[in-house]
Amino acid sequence: MTEVIALALALSMDAFAVSIGLGTKQAAGHGALAFKAGLFFGIFQALMPLIGYIGGKGLLGFIDHYTRY
Repeated sequence: MTEVIALALALSMDAFAVSIGLGTKQAAGHGALAFKAGLFFGIFQALMPLIGYIGGKGLLGFIDHYTRY
């Protein structure tokens, strides 16, 4: 479980870096962009594992013939 948490933190650093860049670019008091950026990053970071899971389940029928697990 520790490895999964470490991997999740490492993969989320790109979204964090872009958010920091957007935050430093904006003038003070414009929270709408920060909210939108956080919302979009959160949605996509949540959907990516789901898309991978669904894609993996779809490919399982093709891969299953070549593996013994």
